[in-house]
Amino acid sequence: MTDFAELTSLPGTDRERSWLERRLTFLSEKEKYIVSAIIIGRQPASMAEAINQLLTIGDYEVCFPAGSYRELGEFYLRHEAKLPDNAFPYVDFEQFGWLYEDKHPGLFIGNCFVVYPSAPATQHYANQNDTIPEDNDWSLMVKLASPSVPEGVWLRLPDCSRINGGRPDEVAVVLDTLKVRSLESCVLLNAICSLPEAGNIMAQYSDPVELVNDGDDLGYVLDEQGQGMPNFMEKFFAALEYEGCRSLRFALDISQNLHCYEWVSRNNLKDFGKARLRESGVSPELIDSGYIDLDAYAADLLESEGYTLTNDKSAYIARNDKEFIYERSTPEEAGMTMH
Repeated sequence: MTDFAELTSLPGTDRERSWLERRLTFLSEKEKYIVSAIIIGRQPASMAEAINQLLTIGDYEVCFPAGSYRELGEFYLRHEAKLPDNAFPYVDFEQFGWLYEDKHPGLFIGNCFVVYPSAPATQHYANQNDTIPEDNDWSLMVKLASPSVPEGVWLRLPDCSRINGGRPDEVAVVLDTLKVRSLESCVLLNAICSLPEAGNIMAQYSDPVELVNDGDDLGYVLDEQGQGMPNFMEKFFAALEYEGCRSLRFALDISQNLHCYEWVSRNNLKDFGKARLRESGVSPELIDSGYIDLDAYAADLLESEGYTLTNDKSAYIARNDKEFIYERSTPEEAGMTMH
């Protein structure tokens, strides 16, 4: 497949060109199939239009392997209809492929079928005065190589096969491109984590299987956000900062041990101060009199109890006495000092 470098020659600004160059550099193999389908459907006339198209990548689905109507029919029956394997010998796969395309219009690209979005594309970037949205819906980008493809290709995590019933996703497409059967046969060339606090990934991992598994887990952590835990992301990032985290393994352990941290948003200082005064037996009339600087009282109280103000000054955080469970890291490996 092409590297789509022609998109950076379209009319546009230096800022738009820079954004496109970076985004295109890190396209995963699955994303390349999607971008091919997007451009075939509508050739962009400007960099701004190309940016908008790339910002809709997540709206497309990729059926793999599905390079023909027969394969598309088998993909549908195996991964969506969940037809038992013992019924496969009696099925007309090609007819099911045609039926699938009727319900899910798309385009065959290589050995994939790219399904077009059912709803009109959202306009994410309107004009040159707008801020171009960040590409931040990933946890880890891993560049893998094989004897057949020594220059390597990018894998974008998380791979969603674990949560979509085994439907092949990023990893399956990369293995097919590299002409190998498993990650064990791949060579790790590069890795970039969306969390700066994860440190130097290449210094931490040599096994692509372990790295992909941890990158997947980080993706699920960021997506699920503590299964709805209030202020999960704010508390997680505050804990990473508090511990001076520089390890992906340690970051994953922190995400599972947020109960070990007490966190108070600066927006809630008044409520914190009021609660402490009530605990001390102060009357509601006095607390609500307006003559007590509750923000300052709460801030002083938190600092005296060992809380630390985050670098962005948005919250206070401290360690409680609950046991921190290490499943992936150790204090020595993480290079941190528990507070």
